[in-house]
Amino acid sequence: MFHRYPNNEYISYNELISLYPWETIGYSSEERPILSTSIGLGHRDICVWAGMHGNETTGIHIILELLHKFQLDEWPESDFKVHFIPVINPDAYVRYTRRNAFGIDLNRDFRAFQTIESTKLIGWIRAKNPELCFNLHDQRSIYHVRGVSAFTSLLVPSSEKSQKITPIRRSLMNRLGNGLEKIENDLIGVGRYSDKYYPTAVGDYLMSIGIPNILIESGVSSRDMSRNKARVFGVELIQKTLLASDEPCKTYDQLPINQEGQLEWVFTDVLYVNIRVDVGVKRLEVLNDHVKVSTFIIDDLGDLSHRPRLFEIDGKDIELREALTLDFPITANFGSVIFEDGKLIAGDLYLDRN
Repeated sequence: MFHRYPNNEYISYNELISLYPWETIGYSSEERPILSTSIGLGHRDICVWAGMHGNETTGIHIILELLHKFQLDEWPESDFKVHFIPVINPDAYVRYTRRNAFGIDLNRDFRAFQTIESTKLIGWIRAKNPELCFNLHDQRSIYHVRGVSAFTSLLVPSSEKSQKITPIRRSLMNRLGNGLEKIENDLIGVGRYSDKYYPTAVGDYLMSIGIPNILIESGVSSRDMSRNKARVFGVELIQKTLLASDEPCKTYDQLPINQEGQLEWVFTDVLYVNIRVDVGVKRLEVLNDHVKVSTFIIDDLGDLSHRPRLFEIDGKDIELREALTLDFPITANFGSVIFEDGKLIAGDLYLDRN
């Protein structure tokens, strides 16, 4: 039985290998095994993969949760055989970076197929001949829907530059919409990506060759910076969508388009160089000995009143004497919150103070 990982914590690749009796379907550019497994005995094949970008890890936990449910006999989808790759880009995963060992973004390599990893993924998908795929990613904290943080964003990709709603796309939009209708919680904070065509992205490429797929992007919310809400939602959505029909449904179409511009933390009305400004701060995560470490940087400075934000802290009693530089680690005393060289050394930024 799986060990449970609170807050979607980072799992070392060696530990991930030991968690399950995976099959090795190939090796990465640096000769790390690419893992896979299948559950169920049904005749309808489904493919699910994660870890295309090594610093996007929620999809891995979605896959582990689905495997855990199968072990607990909580997998009623008897018609299906579901195939998983938890990390398609292990060289990036061990570095906690977006790109592979040679600096190539896998999700822009599905035309030239210059990397071992993208070639292996497509070969695996084609061999399974699935009726549906789920492509799992994490999205940045900048995304919101109507001023609410987008904790999950969805996309049924385009298959051509015209963004035409082909019969395959329409059928899949209906199926996803019917799956969303079965979700027990409301859909506030669930957004929809623009369907602009990216011919080198995996989802668009698969649609162009007639393989239906859904992009699930897991995001944050003000009470959940660890993306646990997105993980739970992703697990339920996959199960519900598998069982859903493709009867006409507009629920997916009616999801609001997600927008960029959300800030993480904003200190409002701070006195800085004799003027009153808002100070936006965001967190960057890097890997240090298999542990994620946060560094805080200045994200924006000035009048930020028009920008949605996850957290807001009243700064009218704060006077900053330290120089602030955009995109650099912050050293500043915000009263109850103190930063030194990008490290939070006093205070709690994670309280919901809106």
